[in-house]
Amino acid sequence: MEKLNEILHEKKTVKKQYLEERNHLENDFSKVQTAVRTQKQEYDKCLGKLQQDQAKLQDLKGKAKSGGKLDKAKLDHKKSMVKLHIVHNNYVLSLEEVCLHQKEYLNQTLPEFLDSHQATQEALAQQCKDFLQSFYTNTNFCSEDFCDMSKQISNSIEEIVPENHFVQFIDAFKSDPIENVTFEFDDGLISSVTGDLKADTIQLNAETHEALKTRLQSLEEEESTTKQELESKEEALKEVEDAITQLECSPKDKDNNMLLKKRRQRYLQKKRERHKCLLEVTETKAKLEIQSQMIKRIKESLDAAGDDMPKMLDNGDDCDVSLTSDTNQPPNSTIAKAGKPFKSLFNKFKKADGGEKSTHYEPNDVPDANHTNNAHEVNSSDVEAVLEEQEWFHGVLPREEVQRLLSKDGDFLVRESKNKRTSEVQYVLSAFWNGHKHFIIQYGEGGWRFEGDSFPSIPELVTNQYKSGTIVTAKSQCILSNPIIKEQWQLNNDDIALEMKIGNGNFGEVYKGIYKPKNQVVAIKTCRDTLSDDQRKKFLQEGRILKQYDHPNIVQFIGIAAQRQPVMIVMEYVAGGALLSYLRKHGKSQSKKQLTKMCEDAANGMAYLENKNCIHRDLAARNCLVGDNNVVKISDFGMSREEEEYTVSDGLKQIPIKWTAPEALLYGKYTSLCDVWSFGILMWEIFSGGLTPYQGMSNAQARERVDAGYRMPASEGTPEAIYTLMKKIWEYNPTDRPHFEAIRKELKSIHHNL
Repeated sequence: MEKLNEILHEKKTVKKQYLEERNHLENDFSKVQTAVRTQKQEYDKCLGKLQQDQAKLQDLKGKAKSGGKLDKAKLDHKKSMVKLHIVHNNYVLSLEEVCLHQKEYLNQTLPEFLDSHQATQEALAQQCKDFLQSFYTNTNFCSEDFCDMSKQISNSIEEIVPENHFVQFIDAFKSDPIENVTFEFDDGLISSVTGDLKADTIQLNAETHEALKTRLQSLEEEESTTKQELESKEEALKEVEDAITQLECSPKDKDNNMLLKKRRQRYLQKKRERHKCLLEVTETKAKLEIQSQMIKRIKESLDAAGDDMPKMLDNGDDCDVSLTSDTNQPPNSTIAKAGKPFKSLFNKFKKADGGEKSTHYEPNDVPDANHTNNAHEVNSSDVEAVLEEQEWFHGVLPREEVQRLLSKDGDFLVRESKNKRTSEVQYVLSAFWNGHKHFIIQYGEGGWRFEGDSFPSIPELVTNQYKSGTIVTAKSQCILSNPIIKEQWQLNNDDIALEMKIGNGNFGEVYKGIYKPKNQVVAIKTCRDTLSDDQRKKFLQEGRILKQYDHPNIVQFIGIAAQRQPVMIVMEYVAGGALLSYLRKHGKSQSKKQLTKMCEDAANGMAYLENKNCIHRDLAARNCLVGDNNVVKISDFGMSREEEEYTVSDGLKQIPIKWTAPEALLYGKYTSLCDVWSFGILMWEIFSGGLTPYQGMSNAQARERVDAGYRMPASEGTPEAIYTLMKKIWEYNPTDRPHFEAIRKELKSIHHNL
């Protein structure tokens, strides 16, 4: 029955893997399709902005205006032109990418995925056949009445051919082939534009050259990383294929049925691994092909232009692109408009009596805006930076995290959010005034506003609101008096360079990279943009907890980058990698003294956390890292809580059963003494060379045995004093267990005496 249960469990696991991998493939394809839609919307917004700026410029020329206003209008018009050309190229390249992705998806990755899944199902069918054959062989049908039935059973088992097992099923339930979706440049976008913008053609000039070179450099870095990934995955595939060949060539010992069965099981397992590896190689090759073709497309455009790069603008008045329409409609989305470049205005956050001279913003500088004398002008030199540069702009930091920063009346900051209904980007002023308040910053024809005057940019609007001391809305009566600037741990996304993927976390991928301001090698956890709000909160919770700690046996927190997606947690890069992998490779070659020192390091870190009222909840070798001189550091605080006692309410989902204390499994109640129990399992892992605890037991079996009083025996070579400490740690009653400070001292003494 145990074997049958294993097969049934494997069937469920394979189904889950199928759904996860299929969703992964379709989500990847969906992302590039979304990118096309986003670029098209951006294109439309840029056209609207250009129409607005052109109408304003023509109006000033018609009134024979001159001086600062006309110069600013020309500058705005030029900026809109540059933005349009860059977005045009982005749209063309996104169309190229989605077509390439679709080709690889339909011709390579999806067929290989389906073949892999079918091969896995055939292997499971073979396992079922072997099980039935074994059952038949070991069943006594000596009674004459059952002889015929026995023969029928034998024939039925022999008729099972895994390779043909699903033919009828596939014929009955197969779906129609997925048809190619046509992705074409929307000619309607350039129908109102006269000039040299052409559908499906990259526009190269002095103004777009740098953006294309940056895109090329980014793609080349990604290509280099993908090549390394492919090399690693091809090596893993070769290892599996070599193992299969070795099993196929092994001598057939017909007298040893047990050996034959084990060899056959291993052979089937390796066949399944081979298909999984082959799928990963195919996916990586497809990714590499897309990157190579994108690089080729950009290089061809750059090479065709040569060194003699044409200027987009002939002079300050005219340009090579104009609009045939004279409409004055504003852009229909917030993304491009909020990014209108302005120099950092934080140095102007002083009251008028602070000695800083302020000038008035003229109403005519913005079409259809009725500004009062409280509005302020921004010098033409201020038109050089973006909203991201403002010290009070906190990017995509979630609402809950933002509210932690706002504590006194008048505190305020600006953040980026998403409309839950339309998923459109919007900007929010978050403030504290008799409680937390959140105001969506509205955009209209006149610019950005709350309930009063409109301004052409968010920095100007917020500056005016702060310096004038006027209420944000009549209902809230909120006044802005104290801008909350970004803290040292809030990093700029542009300061972080992702270099190489080194793993996967619960919320996204983990990379090795560079923190540019310090030229420091770092580890970077990314947050998938498809996660729910609740999952994002859990992701950021790890960063919030880590940033308070400073200890040599706790992985060092560097910061959180949340200016835009993807949100990233940046930590020190620990070269030795996961403790579990290290133990499995080098554990048996370590001395008892060295292994005891590893336990002592971990105990030092956990004693520090216990003193800070932090419950880790997921202490295990897989969540520790090995640094220089084999120093062990506690990592992965995704399940941690800063409380003396914590009770879970969502069942046992994702809880590591074999590492978790009995009372936590029974009542869902966690304390530091639960971490102590987990620490005992960690010690056992260290001295066993990274074996999985409770060998040969399922989670349910291990839990039952522990409740009945069973404790794992010491691994070979474990010092007696270490095992005695383990047994103290595994006392069923949590109050009978030692605290981490006592454990730390005991391990230090054991280490000294070895």
